[in-house]
Amino acid sequence: MKKLRLFCFLMLSCMMLASCAFRSSSNAFGPYSAAEGYYKKANYPKAIAKYQEYLAGNPQGNLAAIAHYYIGKSYAASGDRAKARESFDVVVTKFPKTSWAAFAKEQSKALANTAKV
Repeated sequence: MKKLRLFCFLMLSCMMLASCAFRSSSNAFGPYSAAEGYYKKANYPKAIAKYQEYLAGNPQGNLAAIAHYYIGKSYAASGDRAKARESFDVVVTKFPKTSWAAFAKEQSKALANTAKV
């Protein structure tokens, strides 16, 4: 029984490591994938541009609410609180029944609270 468990553990570990090593050369979501990369590198102007590019082609796409949300986060990180709140408002208005709307409300509220300090 112990040998079977060890074998299963090793096989599972190998599969996990192999999946980490695989890297696709193409961006599965085009501009959205590029935007995520720029956001992670704190290059907010380029992230905003790429999120907007994604939205231009996919205004109601599966990632549209998330793109608007991260546009808001990018503006907030860049110090443009007004545009950040506008972006968060878009998420709340266009995608009210998503968890992203709740996240956007929290971010908008946090921006309002830091403005009072």
